[in-house]
Amino acid sequence: MNEKESTKKALPPYVPYRTFTNFLENLKHIGVPQVIDRSIAPFKSMSGALQGQVRLALEYLNLINAAGETTEGLKHLVNTEEGIEREQALKDVLIPAYSFIFDNGLNLENATHRQLEERFKQEGATGDTPRKCIAFFLHAARGAGIKLSPHFKKVRGPRKVTAKPRRKEAAIPKSESSSPAKEPASSPKTIGTIADTALEKMILAKMPDFNPEWSKEAQESWLDTINKLMDRFQKKSGD
Repeated sequence: MNEKESTKKALPPYVPYRTFTNFLENLKHIGVPQVIDRSIAPFKSMSGALQGQVRLALEYLNLINAAGETTEGLKHLVNTEEGIEREQALKDVLIPAYSFIFDNGLNLENATHRQLEERFKQEGATGDTPRKCIAFFLHAARGAGIKLSPHFKKVRGPRKVTAKPRRKEAAIPKSESSSPAKEPASSPKTIGTIADTALEKMILAKMPDFNPEWSKEAQESWLDTINKLMDRFQKKSGD
């Protein structure tokens, strides 16, 4: 590894903020372990990509060290109660971690969204990653009681999936119900969708599992590849 690679800055957290807070809430119930690794309970329901994103977020926020060992900062954040105490604990975590925002002349009370976006791009975030980094930061800043500019774009919360009401089936005359139903032929769109799903599974199956023992550059490269694949699949599916 050359000197340029060794000094590469880690990206600010871009994991969904709800995933991050759920992780902290789980630790509150089971206790903060000595080390954050893939064997802990909160990771059991997460994909390898999310596990990696959570771990990198914890390291960036100085809640674990490079070896995954938990810090006093994580224990304090997890064990504080909701309210002013939790806001202050979160603020104590955010301000030193996001020094490129808090110590660099950006007034969060009246800055524009483009100014904020430029700061994250200067940290190395590219493609769709700046949007994800900003979403995490704004949610966290609000949770810490930090006053934010009205010019910042509203951050979308997690999409709620609501079940559509089932349409009542029309009564079928006995003369028609006795005849066997014809199986509809697969349309080209259906066949294409099945093929795409199979291809996605095949591609993802060939990706190695996330390993927290990899170098930081290898972890970020793996996560970048996963994110690009997922973004591509979502665009193809129309999400």
